[in-house]
Amino acid sequence: MPHSASLITGLTTVALTVLCVIIHYEGLRALSRWMAFGVLPARQRIVVIILGQLLLHVTGIAVFATGYYLLSQLPGVGTLTWIGAVSVNEIPTLHDFQDYFYFSAVCYTTLGFGDFVPVGALRLMTGLEAVVGLVLITWSASFTFLEMQSYWGRG
Repeated sequence: MPHSASLITGLTTVALTVLCVIIHYEGLRALSRWMAFGVLPARQRIVVIILGQLLLHVTGIAVFATGYYLLSQLPGVGTLTWIGAVSVNEIPTLHDFQDYFYFSAVCYTTLGFGDFVPVGALRLMTGLEAVVGLVLITWSASFTFLEMQSYWGRG
């Protein structure tokens, strides 16, 4: 079962990565097209771009959180463990989606608090989510820079 758990986690991670990249691409493309209409002053355009990108990143975090949640329901794949536990009796069960969302946000942003740790094959997804988050965040920064260059000084 450990080998199949790694395969399931790996394939799921690839699928989630592709989904996040598609969402991000389409979101940035939609923002770019909408900005081209010129319906907002330059400063407001930048605010809309930043808020739109934040929404895209929250969506990416939610995509991976859903993956963690669903995979942790499969026997033998792994789970998230709260590291603050002193004994086995103190380890909370993570049935609440907000715990998975929080963990995903910590991984995606490469913040790495370490209060929850993945156990089992889920570790693979954790490491790759950090790379995906880093790439998508830098992509957003580049997009913002290019948009700001075109509007800088116009208002």
